[in-house]
Amino acid sequence: MKLKLDDILPERIGKWLETLIITAVMLLAGYFFNRIDPFFVHAPFPWVWFAPLLVALRYGIAPGMVSVAVICLVCLVMQRCGLLTGDFPTTFMLGGVLMTLISGQFSTLWNTRLRRSDQLSRHASERFEQLSRAYFMVRLSHDRLEQNLISRPVTLRDAMKDLRLLLSTHGGRLDHETGSALISILVHYCSLESAAIYLADQKGRMQETPVAVCGRGAPYLADDLLLRSAIESGNTAYQTVIRLPDDENSSYLVAAPLRTSSGNLLGVLLVSEMPFLALHRETLQIMGVLLAYATDHSESAREAHKLLAVFPDCPTMFAAELVKMVRLRRDLEVSSAMVVINIEPTARLDELCHALERHQRGLDHGWRRKLGWGVQFVTLMPFSGQAAVEGYQARLNDMLHRQFGLRVGEGGLSSYSSLVAADDPMRQLADLLVEHS
Repeated sequence: MKLKLDDILPERIGKWLETLIITAVMLLAGYFFNRIDPFFVHAPFPWVWFAPLLVALRYGIAPGMVSVAVICLVCLVMQRCGLLTGDFPTTFMLGGVLMTLISGQFSTLWNTRLRRSDQLSRHASERFEQLSRAYFMVRLSHDRLEQNLISRPVTLRDAMKDLRLLLSTHGGRLDHETGSALISILVHYCSLESAAIYLADQKGRMQETPVAVCGRGAPYLADDLLLRSAIESGNTAYQTVIRLPDDENSSYLVAAPLRTSSGNLLGVLLVSEMPFLALHRETLQIMGVLLAYATDHSESAREAHKLLAVFPDCPTMFAAELVKMVRLRRDLEVSSAMVVINIEPTARLDELCHALERHQRGLDHGWRRKLGWGVQFVTLMPFSGQAAVEGYQARLNDMLHRQFGLRVGEGGLSSYSSLVAADDPMRQLADLLVEHS
């Protein structure tokens, strides 16, 4: 997600303001306690260097050197004004500069490591959340298929597949058409009678005009206790969970936020009418998973809309993940890889493709491309270097040999790999696929 300018400017201003304040406080303290030697040049310990040391450890080399420059400038001004006697302490100042440079370099390296670790853990958490939602949706789809095969022949998986395709064609936007498709799925599987979907703007403020409505809808009331609880907690709220005070009532039965795995709020679903027997934990869990699945695909399609415009058959999650990996490679030097396996037409083509899909790791993303000469199977391996690619290919060879008696390079199978670079993701993917297709 791109940082807004309004979020960056206060942080940068605060950094430089804090640098000047810390330096000024240390200089004033030195002048107040030791006017003869305010810079502690001849003291047993150079206390004045605590200011640039703290600044460099907190913010890095540049703010630390600004603090040193302020100290040197104040020293020169005080000498010119006659407040200090003697020559300019060059050796003393040089020692402070070297100490600040070392501290700033240490801070920069560790801040980079901490950011990288935070990104890795955040990505793993998001991926785990997506996998758990996908697993629940598949299980739900199979259960409903067994129970309602005659009365409801359209499976949940097919419905969400159509919604995912619609989101891709609309660039991931939750507009009237995509919102209507989503609320139709919710009506079908959650028995909603009157409900409405409201979207949030870029600053997280809810719009008061619904993007999709079923039945009589649900008017937006910003002060409603159930709505505030759902937005603040990020979880589905309903009246049996939120015990309302005696003097307050809610106009809604359910308020469910449209929140992605990364924590971004895209909107909220407000339900004013639904059957009493349908208002139970399983239905609300289904509702939450369907909304989360749709919002994840909406966010992914928006992040990767340029790539999806060139490769419309590319899975939304694959494209969005590639964009994220390119960003991590550029900002934090985190390695990722792509592996391409070309499969010429054989009698066991489908069986081979299913085996390749099962062979993927939990973090991997696959893309099965049906081409005129056969199938091209692309695997994106986040947080993987050349060693991980070689291990993947070795395990792949073992699996193919055990199940099919084949190896890569035999029987119409060929494999290529490439590490994700910090360049344009669309160009990287196009070069890899065109070169080996």
